Amino acid sequence: MDGTSFVPASPVHENPFYVKLNPTTKTFRKGTIIKDGHLPLQCDILLEQDIGVRMRDGARLYVDVYRPPRAKPGNVPAIFVSTPFGKQGGPNRYNFDRREWRCGVPRQSASGLEVFEGPDPAYWCFHGYAVVCADMRGTWNSDGNAMLPCVEQGQDGYDLVEWIAGREWCNGLVSMTGNSFLAATQWFVGAEQPPHLTCLAPWEGLNVLYNGVVRRGGIPDAGFGQGLPRGDLSGKNLVEDVVTIRESNPAWNSYWNSHRADLKRIQVPLYVVASWTSPLHGRGTLKGFVESSSEEKWLRLHNSHEWPDLYQPQNVESLRSFFDHYMKGVNNDWLFTPRVRLSILNSGGLDIVNRPETSYPLSRQTSWRLFLDAGSNSLQTETPDKAGKSVYDAINGSVSFSYQFPSRMEFVGPSKLHLFVEAEGSDDMDLFVTLGKCSTSGEVQKSIVIDAGWLADDPDAEREALAAANGRDPTFCSGYFNTGPRGSLRVSHRAIDDTQSTQFQPFYTHSKEEHLQPGEVVPASVS
Repeated sequence: MDGTSFVPASPVHENPFYVKLNPTTKTFRKGTIIKDGHLPLQCDILLEQDIGVRMRDGARLYVDVYRPPRAKPGNVPAIFVSTPFGKQGGPNRYNFDRREWRCGVPRQSASGLEVFEGPDPAYWCFHGYAVVCADMRGTWNSDGNAMLPCVEQGQDGYDLVEWIAGREWCNGLVSMTGNSFLAATQWFVGAEQPPHLTCLAPWEGLNVLYNGVVRRGGIPDAGFGQGLPRGDLSGKNLVEDVVTIRESNPAWNSYWNSHRADLKRIQVPLYVVASWTSPLHGRGTLKGFVESSSEEKWLRLHNSHEWPDLYQPQNVESLRSFFDHYMKGVNNDWLFTPRVRLSILNSGGLDIVNRPETSYPLSRQTSWRLFLDAGSNSLQTETPDKAGKSVYDAINGSVSFSYQFPSRMEFVGPSKLHLFVEAEGSDDMDLFVTLGKCSTSGEVQKSIVIDAGWLADDPDAEREALAAANGRDPTFCSGYFNTGPRGSLRVSHRAIDDTQSTQFQPFYTHSKEEHLQPGEVVPASVS
């Protein structure tokens, strides 16, 4: 595989949350409080801990199984999650306690048994499901080298799904759920088509590593792509050196191809959840919904952040309706659920939430074209009379163009900015574009994507405290707010494949770098 590189993983024995292998079986009794401030258990739960499962190449991955202790054999459907963050919690879940308003996930929203970004076994066991949590290959006590979402993880997922389906307590029906990394893996498992995989619920997870995290638009990501493998993935062996891979493999090759899910191979029913505001997962999640071959698939686009959305009671109940229908054969009303439920952000006003739609992209949407006018720094409905150019400093500068709509307008789906650009004094340039809504005074409006008041004693006071703190210091909890969609492109990666591009979404080939010549002006489409 081109470009593969590994470095030692963060030593698992040095991680303060490391738990040594301890194969055991124990029962948590109804009413037990796992962690102070969290929900008490509503039923007895049997935990089978640290079961070693052999993969096709001989590597042993370790899993924990939470299930109802008195269920009849062969009667329990299974929800499977594969996590790199520690199947017994790991540091990430506990980091909520160190963040303001716990990133919108109050203690009272879960029992404390849940893995980071995963389902709460307390809820699902109470409703007759088993939850199987696996430490991903190369993390914690599992064998092998750790990797970011890739085909190999899909193959491990295939083997684990089939192992789960063969347990004496299981009814042979297995699904997956979770968000972020736990959703990204689902696209790869679904593409492998394990026979006992019944359905999938990828809630906000990328399915192409290159565009999703490490080189979006061809621009190296110096933050998330570096911190995840070098800090969050603890193990005993090696982990992908994404920093080296990112720098030494700017063009698309077999390495990047192995980290792209073959979405067209996914055929099982899907319940997909996305948001407009996730810089990591929004595009990939919507791409997964549109390009998968599943005939039965649903999409919910929400107006908040992925973590609190995962544990909102109405959303958990919605997921159970989906699972009950496909994994228990319950004749409920799931099939009457709108195929698309859409939220529209209205920064400075009231959002539209869960509006029923029949399709995504919307069949009734119309295109809207505006032209940049460099002379007035505005957007116009007609081509400007005179040619012009806007110049800005690449380090600290920016340029903006404004337009006042004559009537109410709703933007849904992708947008594209087509430019003609020149890099003075350089052979390349990075473009970052934001589409924002301004007040009448010209101030960019923000949408709040994390509700600081959820389950608080005084919800309005908490929301006002968050808004006031951010007003004093815009960097305070900046991730709790969103100012609009963003696009990026390294101009040397401007080549697109017209056969795979859509009107508003160019498909960059990333097949080679085309650097600029002095004085050269080139077209570039940013989405």
